[in-house]
Amino acid sequence: EILGDRAGAFRDAVTAAAEHGPTEPHWYLAVIGADPAARGRGHGSALLRSGLAKADAAGLPVHLESSKPDNLPVYEHFGFVVRDEFSLPGGGPVLWAMRREPRAPKSA
Repeated sequence: EILGDRAGAFRDAVTAAAEHGPTEPHWYLAVIGADPAARGRGHGSALLRSGLAKADAAGLPVHLESSKPDNLPVYEHFGFVVRDEFSLPGGGPVLWAMRREPRAPKSA
């Protein structure tokens, strides 16, 4: 019981987020981050580019949710568009659901 007494709240949050997500096949960006001491060095962007390239190769869109408004421009820079804004149940934070359509592979 890793979530302890928060298991119900976690389940409700996951259910609410799923209601705002895509139903067709897609890649899901669950978590990405960098050690605070390494921020600003491009490590997070490199991880994101790598994952997006794989989704593009598969011809699938990518979906994510973010609870930090400061992150929205970062994701928009990579081609994500805000598709929905909603609050998690039980007084939870606002989440922004974002989507990025697949891009054609770059020709050499």
